[in-house]
Amino acid sequence: MAFTVALTAAATRPLTKKLQAELPNCRVVGAPVTRSRPVSPPKLPVCLQRLKRGEYSWVIITSARTVKYLRQLLAAEPPLATFPQVAAVGKASAQAASKAGWNVALQAGGNATDLARRFADLSPSTSSPGRIFLPGSALSKPDLTAALSEQGYQIDVCPLYTMTPVSACPEVYFQADAVAVTSGSNLRALTDFGVFSSDATDPARALPHLVCIGEPSAQVAKDLGLAVTAVAKTPDAGGLAAALRSCLER
Repeated sequence: MAFTVALTAAATRPLTKKLQAELPNCRVVGAPVTRSRPVSPPKLPVCLQRLKRGEYSWVIITSARTVKYLRQLLAAEPPLATFPQVAAVGKASAQAASKAGWNVALQAGGNATDLARRFADLSPSTSSPGRIFLPGSALSKPDLTAALSEQGYQIDVCPLYTMTPVSACPEVYFQADAVAVTSGSNLRALTDFGVFSSDATDPARALPHLVCIGEPSAQVAKDLGLAVTAVAKTPDAGGLAAALRSCLER
């Protein structure tokens, strides 16, 4: 039977399709364990007004989902005269912002630490500390905000969505040889579903290898007391495939 990988992304997502192509001898199944829903923090109207008035020197995009929710909000507003330059946390968020027609002037390697470093490396002529709009998930850690605040930036943090678990865990996670997680919220949901817990009704069930798409989700695993088999060196299909191949060699 083929080595089965359960991936916390939808079957139709490019990441899933690319991972299937990278691992043709494995059975890669995309099955979401969380869903997003919009939130409306009290600060949102103020942030949108500042965006309209051109008060932001940067907009930070940390996920493709952020682009989706921000575009929905802007579609209900009069068109902006200009949209600020964008700093994207990684390749996927940069691509989503570019497709929205926004100018991606800064792209990090897939994590908040690297993005903060990219800001620190900007020359004074390129960017003097100003006000930054940081939309995103309500579950995001404050590390990026803290790092940029230390550099002198004023950060308007404004969650646009949050993630909640699906009603029932897809069965493939209890059958998989390896589980590839794409975010900390997905990992928490899987843990709550008991995917990484020994089953008293089936003590013979081997726990799956846990592979994380990057250091942020690996840190969540550590916080939860879970053993991580491998961490992708890059937060994409190629990085995940390389990490999963290490499971095959064990």
